[in-house]
Amino acid sequence: MAYAEGIEKFVDTVNSALPPDFYTYPVDRQRVLYDSLTEVLPIPVPEGVRHRDETVSHEGRTARVRIYEPAERRGDAVLFYIRGGGFVIGSLHSHHSLVAELADRTGLVAVALDFGMAPENPFPGPLEDCYAGLCGTLGNLPGLGLDGIDPEGAVICGESSGANMAVVLSMMARDRGGPRLRGQAVISPVLDFTRWRHGGEDAPLLSGGEMEFYTACYCPDAGQAENPYVSPLLGGAFHALPPAYVVGCEMDSLCVDAEKYTSLLREAGTPVTYVEEKGMVHAPVRARRVSEPAADFFARYCDAVAALAGRGAGA
Repeated sequence: MAYAEGIEKFVDTVNSALPPDFYTYPVDRQRVLYDSLTEVLPIPVPEGVRHRDETVSHEGRTARVRIYEPAERRGDAVLFYIRGGGFVIGSLHSHHSLVAELADRTGLVAVALDFGMAPENPFPGPLEDCYAGLCGTLGNLPGLGLDGIDPEGAVICGESSGANMAVVLSMMARDRGGPRLRGQAVISPVLDFTRWRHGGEDAPLLSGGEMEFYTACYCPDAGQAENPYVSPLLGGAFHALPPAYVVGCEMDSLCVDAEKYTSLLREAGTPVTYVEEKGMVHAPVRARRVSEPAADFFARYCDAVAALAGRGAGA
């Protein structure tokens, strides 16, 4: 395997700001370093995209969301994005330009779901926060100034641990009789945490030690890693889930999770498109300004999200 154009430089840039052993640092320091990636890999917010922070609630649980509106809305769907970061690091700031660009490219309202992070807020806390954000937003669209949005027009998106929660929220919405979703679009999902409880394979920008640390933070009780809402590939039910677009990356140790999830969706009769990005490392969403193939990957991802939402980008 060889890096796609620009990806080796991307890996070196990330490692210079976020050393491979960063997971051994105090959690507060990890979070500062991770957010600093927005400075070493700056990506501007597209012109005309407006954003605002809101607080929503569902069944007594409150959640913070950031709403992005494109300069020109071109559809009645709404996108929900869940950031990666192993449930431990990341913020609305760390993925700000990404969600803004998603709104701009698709012409759709996008909502970044915020959540309390592990280890302070372990499983199922982050999931329940995101579910409250999803349901609370869809249940109060006019009150949030989102007239014209179909409450059954949501597409849920995310990368890495955020992709895990996007998959699981699709399952939760089905199991709880919650919102009907139009689609799910996930990048480098981690869907089996049991294989990381004692470390594992190292890959560029994702080490076995890092995954072991994140697993312990999210699942302080080791048995929790076997819960289908943590590791959907272990005993999860895949019927009646929304159509999916699944991205695996060739040089990512989690590519096998994306492949297996795709197979299970197909067996359950769920429409799914799987794409393996050649020469790409784990969840390369930040590489889109330093790598032309990464820029192309993200553009195609946005097109796929728009298609799941019921229209083509630019239509």
